[in-house]
Amino acid sequence: MNRMLRGFTLVLAATGLSGCEYINDLPLLGRYVAKNVCSGLLVSGYDAPAIQYYASNIAPPFQKSWNISVDQLTGSVSVRNRWLPAFATQTAVPVAGDSALTCRNLYPGVEAQAAPALIAAGDAFEFADGAGRFPALQQLVESAVNAGAPAHTTAMLVIHDQQVVAEAYGDGIDADSPLKGFSMSKSLANLLVGRLADQGLLDVQDPLPLAAWQNDERARIRWDDSLRMSSGLLWNEASVGSNNQQGILFYGSADPAAYASKSAAVAAPATLFNYSSADFTNIATALVEGYPHWFDPGWNLGGSFALDFSPDNRYPLLGEGVLLTTRGWAQLASIYMHEGRLGDSQIVSPEWVQYSLTPSATNFDYGAGIWLNRGQALYPQLPADAFAFLGSYDRAVVAIPSRQLIVVRIGFSAQPGDFSMEEWLLQVLALLPVGE
Repeated sequence: MNRMLRGFTLVLAATGLSGCEYINDLPLLGRYVAKNVCSGLLVSGYDAPAIQYYASNIAPPFQKSWNISVDQLTGSVSVRNRWLPAFATQTAVPVAGDSALTCRNLYPGVEAQAAPALIAAGDAFEFADGAGRFPALQQLVESAVNAGAPAHTTAMLVIHDQQVVAEAYGDGIDADSPLKGFSMSKSLANLLVGRLADQGLLDVQDPLPLAAWQNDERARIRWDDSLRMSSGLLWNEASVGSNNQQGILFYGSADPAAYASKSAAVAAPATLFNYSSADFTNIATALVEGYPHWFDPGWNLGGSFALDFSPDNRYPLLGEGVLLTTRGWAQLASIYMHEGRLGDSQIVSPEWVQYSLTPSATNFDYGAGIWLNRGQALYPQLPADAFAFLGSYDRAVVAIPSRQLIVVRIGFSAQPGDFSMEEWLLQVLALLPVGE
């Protein structure tokens, strides 16, 4: 280990990390910072100091090591590591096309295809305006956004009885800002599959049609197995450190679709729950390769939206790359609260909603891309009919049909659990009438 690496090892020891394995994460972490700063600035509209601070905190011991440069003319973001400048600078660039603006990481030798046109055809829907109905609730919401560290809540929306009754935003964003859901994105993937299933174009009990799997045991893996995180594929859902497959998938691989599809089978399908972004990457690959009109959400997604793609712009990153407004996220939840309807539009069938919210055989707390509270293990103090879309940094959309409540929380929690959704929801429920 040369002098520079020996010095860096001392830094790792001082910050609570040990060994040199994290050095290998630096290119991946640099790509994460570059892409999420680029997207945060250009797509979501965060203030520059805020998004640079939040994105650089992906691995707290490294936060002060990043030098972030934004090209004001092109919008590209370059990131290098101050502590180890020998590592290559990582860059993310805007991708403009017929659809919403997005950002992608640059990889040597990877040329991007034309950005796919994403048209969210369908009716617009608006929640009624209930501002002012519950002043104490509005104060509670504002206090959460103003609280700062360690939860770093940047947006909060409360829908009660199909009305917007409280909301607050910080760091430059507002109600029209598309906000990244990270793993909340998997729940929109469910909707896209459901739209095709309702049209009879796919059956979730059929095998997932990936060409790479047709001559081995993985040919038995069904759409249903992947939607329920029970494909039986070997996978470790970690973003940094040893065996950080999730991090490699989204920020370390130039070809995420190929990386996910190469996972080996270690269990029979439908016998083992293993939370896996690879499963939803494989779903995305199957959608693109088998269905020219795979992007058909059925409504306008609440207005402004964006969807991240692989570095070559071919495959959508449905495991983490969906960006919707807070109202868009709430509308997605409302569909599953109301038997597939959104206003006057039937987005998916009641049968698909029932399927999606039915506990998996391998995990009673998980349906098909949606977290459940049937056994009250997810949120022990909340009603059993609650369900949730959950993402990194304590991001969440939680719906409680029995209370006609939807809450959207977006933020950058410094550590998982810095924002307790259950405790927050108990405060919200205490301020709302029962049965109204």
